[in-house]
Amino acid sequence: MVEELLAAVRADEALQSQMRTVTTSAGLAEVAKKAGLDVEAGALVKGFAQLLLQADNDLAARNFDNLGWDVGELLWALKTWELPSQD
Repeated sequence: MVEELLAAVRADEALQSQMRTVTTSAGLAEVAKKAGLDVEAGALVKGFAQLLLQADNDLAARNFDNLGWDVGELLWALKTWELPSQD
C-alpha cells in the first residue's frame, strides 16, 4: 500500500502539492484516498515503518534523513513519543 502511494505521488503533481501541506497521519491518509487508496492513518504509518525495518541500515538512515526534520521537530518527536503499554 505504501509503495502504491509513493508511485502515485511521484506521478501526480497535484498530489505532490497536497502532500506539501500534510502535517499528520490523517492528512497523509486523505492524500492516499485521493490517490485511490483506502487506508487508515495508523496502517499507513505502520507501512512506512515496515519499509524502514526491511531496509538495510544505510537505506533506512537515508529515508529517515529525507524526512527533513529540523532539530525542534525531532526533539518534539522524541519528547512526545509514546511507547506501547506493557499490560
